[in-house]
Amino acid sequence: MFVNDYRPTKRVGIEELDGCIKLLSEAAEALREEGVMGYEQYEGAALALSLIRYGKFEYPHEFVGVFENKLAETY
Repeated sequence: MFVNDYRPTKRVGIEELDGCIKLLSEAAEALREEGVMGYEQYEGAALALSLIRYGKFEYPHEFVGVFENKLAETY
């Protein structure tokens, strides 16, 4: 049998995702306390993963819209 359409998928377990969110948040906090520039990047990554973890999105533009709204609320 030949495969005409192969769509690869990747899956991340909930516990691993929660662990990544926690580590990114902790790193952001540590960098902020040390006065190191760039902590916002860690916060943005944690925010994005949190939205993926807890949000419901059908299309990528919905995710980006919510992400942008959350950033506007934060900064």
